[in-house]
Amino acid sequence: MPADSHELRHWLASGALALKRARHRLDAINVFPVPDSDTGTNLYLTLQEGNRAVTKLPPSASHREVVAAFARGALLGARGNSGVIVSQYLTAFLTHVDKAGGLSNAKPSSIAVALQEAADAAYSAVGAPVEGTVLSVAQAASSGAAEAVAAKAGRDDVIVAAVVAARAALRSTSDDLPAAQAAGVVDAGAAGLVLQLEMLAETLAGSQVLSGLDYVEWELASTGKGVVAVAVGHEIPAAGGAYEVMFVARAPQRGTHAKLAPDRELTANLAALGDSVAVTASHGLVHAHVHTNMPDQAVDEGVDRGARQILVSAICMGDAGESHESRNGTGMVALTSCPGLAALLADAGATVLVVPDPSQLKRRELRRAVREASSFGVVIAAGNEQLRATAEELASRKAAGRVTVLPAQHEAHVIAAVAAGAMVTPGEPLAEVMHGAVTRCDVVSSSPDAIDDDVDRLLRPNTEVVTVILARGVPDATADSVRLSAATVCPQADVNVYQGGHVLPGVLVGVERGA
Repeated sequence: MPADSHELRHWLASGALALKRARHRLDAINVFPVPDSDTGTNLYLTLQEGNRAVTKLPPSASHREVVAAFARGALLGARGNSGVIVSQYLTAFLTHVDKAGGLSNAKPSSIAVALQEAADAAYSAVGAPVEGTVLSVAQAASSGAAEAVAAKAGRDDVIVAAVVAARAALRSTSDDLPAAQAAGVVDAGAAGLVLQLEMLAETLAGSQVLSGLDYVEWELASTGKGVVAVAVGHEIPAAGGAYEVMFVARAPQRGTHAKLAPDRELTANLAALGDSVAVTASHGLVHAHVHTNMPDQAVDEGVDRGARQILVSAICMGDAGESHESRNGTGMVALTSCPGLAALLADAGATVLVVPDPSQLKRRELRRAVREASSFGVVIAAGNEQLRATAEELASRKAAGRVTVLPAQHEAHVIAAVAAGAMVTPGEPLAEVMHGAVTRCDVVSSSPDAIDDDVDRLLRPNTEVVTVILARGVPDATADSVRLSAATVCPQADVNVYQGGHVLPGVLVGVERGA
């Protein structure tokens, strides 16, 4: 008889709810690996996607079907370094528990082994493991459970022992991580994992099982209001980077088994580009994450592996958040089929979704980019008709929130719109500013042989900006004739040439007129 999935569903749902309630506190104490204040949000949205996949199953779905749905949903929806690691941790734990007869029937030894396999999976997902993080908590929970099993403890006592050990490790993260110690906090990712283990204990042993046990404060330098004021100077580590790049692609090893060999080559390649590397493999897919100063190379890793969508954003730190406030909380999403434009658009404040084949854009991935950009409202600029159509379909749904899709139809339109959005001042309507930039930009798709005639038709004396985007393999010298024509017709215009990294058309040109 298939294992019952009732307790499993309850744990997964309560774990996501716990993170939803704690997300802002976790964001506030997020100081490692970079203080970008998003760990709680990333963990919550990762688990939310896993649970969203489970809710699509009928009530009669088996334990194994629930495990598979959650694992795939969490993998595809994993956000940030912490989300990727925790999704892999939970997938490994659930996979072993399912093999052992299900969460309701698992013996104490099975729980302990599942926790060890989960810890191993978390470590294997990270390019350069750091102690004093979620990894330390994962290993401590496993060790605590193993010691309880050795002492002949029952299942409930085993999971409680795991929580006690995890809490002790959580408290130590403040001592192990200089950034956390300086800020007077524990590690945010580690705290998020402890929440999941606590919910597991309450699911298996009752809601009061942890009452009376020592609780670990997250804000060790508490103001008394439960929120710490983190006032520490942080810089991006030299080995890290200013961009976050994430993508999902087919795993090198085909198959549907949840436990696939990690992609060591991809992990090594991303580690050479930056830090906070996390690479997980599950259900025939690989999910990769890196912080890097070389986003183009990281994007290329995704393109080389056939990734259908690659998410790129600038890591907001320090005073970078001011640009977000100047847009009144409204975010920008740029959809482009040109990998080479990702860094340019991210620098201007957009959340960038690189879609090498526009016909492959999924609404799920676009929805994720919209959530990444802002929870208050989003303006989308898409580089071609297929991308724009998918964006408009999403915007038409009530659940999408405040989403505005610009009438962009060309990569130069996207550049113009995002550049204008980056310069918006407080009180200005972002959508109107970006829309105006699109309408003032005349565009053409050309070939290296026809570029002279096409550009001559576009240039006017009032042209202020000329944008040239070259396909993969087209040399920069192709744009020399554009520079020459602009110097004659509109000598004050800025001529910007980019390697788009796309295949066709060979040349994309846009000219922006004065307002």
